Parts: sequence; structure tokens; C-alpha cells
Amino acid sequence: MTDYTDTIRSFIENEMAAPGTKVTLSPSDSLIDKGIVDSLGVQRLIAYLEKEFGVQIADTEIVPEHFETISAVAEFINFKLGAKG
Repeated sequence: MTDYTDTIRSFIENEMAAPGTKVTLSPSDSLIDKGIVDSLGVQRLIAYLEKEFGVQIADTEIVPEHFETISAVAEFINFKLGAKG
């Protein structure tokens, strides 16, 4: 299983944090509680994941468990890539 944590973390820290804000996140930090991901942020993150990893994320898969932490997102992507291959 490939670890996509650093790739995902880099995108979230550099592209999704409030402009002018430097954010450093651990893989287990809650993206929702820290205000990094809201409903619009989830859509932006999904667009990035679909483009970066070549996966399709169904509406039924857009649940907090998949997007709560960087680790959860990385595990979800590993699952999607395993299901794809």
C-alpha cells in the first residue's frame, strides 16, 4: 500500500488553508475541527483527489469518515486505487 499522506498534506496545507496562513498539520489532525475543510473545501479536495490520483468519488462516498483527517483521506485513496486496479 502506497502512503499518499505527504502528497495530500502538502495540497491541504498549501492550497486549502486561509490565504496568508501557514498551517502545519499532523496526519491525525481533524480537518473539520481545525476549520480547514468545510462543505466547499470538501468539494475542492475531491476535485484535487480525482485529478491527482485518477479516481472517481461518488456522492455516496462523500462522508466525514473519508475526509476527517489526512490519514483518513490517504486510506480512502488507497482503497479507491485498489478497487480501480
